[in-house]
Amino acid sequence: MVDFGKTQAFIEQIQRARTSAAVSSALISFAQDYGLHTVCAGTLPARGASPGEQVGHFVLSSWPAEWVDRYVSRNYVFHDPIVNHARQSGNAILWRDILKDYEGSREASKLLSEARDFRLVDGIAMSFTTLEGLQIVMSFGGEQVELSPSQLDIVSFVSSYAIGHALSLRGKDRFGELDAMEKECLQLATRGRSIAEIAERLHMSEEGVLLQIEAGRRKLGPGHALSRLSEMPRLTPREKECLQWAALGKSEWEVSQILGISEHTAEKHLLNAKTKLGASNRVHAVAEAIRCGVFD
Repeated sequence: MVDFGKTQAFIEQIQRARTSAAVSSALISFAQDYGLHTVCAGTLPARGASPGEQVGHFVLSSWPAEWVDRYVSRNYVFHDPIVNHARQSGNAILWRDILKDYEGSREASKLLSEARDFRLVDGIAMSFTTLEGLQIVMSFGGEQVELSPSQLDIVSFVSSYAIGHALSLRGKDRFGELDAMEKECLQLATRGRSIAEIAERLHMSEEGVLLQIEAGRRKLGPGHALSRLSEMPRLTPREKECLQWAALGKSEWEVSQILGISEHTAEKHLLNAKTKLGASNRVHAVAEAIRCGVFD
């Protein structure tokens, strides 16, 4: 069960963050009760990427600078068993459960031995895939880490929202990639104009306006200021209903059985809700719906 009150308080804290460092700080303040004191998240660089290019893939990082320098200069990202597992699995998991499969590995032992010098003894790892197809690998580190399965789910939930906001801060640099009409439609929508008003002003169909807004939001990335319309996202009753069940952890199949619809239809409603909310994945969509008051 999602604690909407606690989640909304955290979301508001993340929304106030204006830098990736502030997002990292908010995440650690949330996760420190579980023994986690540092976080790093980023997209995966191509093999052979230089240390500078690897750092450019970071989305969030509160790692000590010395550890960052050592990690990228020795290309550890390409040998890190924690990164490798998170990339393939996605689900939040404790480091110690990952490392059981790497006992006796010289490369893994060397990396982890050095990490301990920076109080990175245990932690959790996970990954997220955005609507644009980017895979974000995220890892929290600490010394004495204790989380139950439900607490792992909670940390994963808030991490997904934080990643969405962190990507939005980077997305500001992508505004120049928008077509002139995409910019115009998004800016008018952000200023509170309805779809009908925008269509009339720009001599377009309402469907055309929606297509321009959705295309612009995809380019900007989830969470960008211009992709968050000033009005509450207009979810249909069925989209809202599907998302409410998703917030309670129900799968597309379970939602379809509860509502008496096909699994394909449930999946379609959830996808539409994610798109309207500018969310990177289902968990992010639930968090956005809470932030916008969709469930009120």
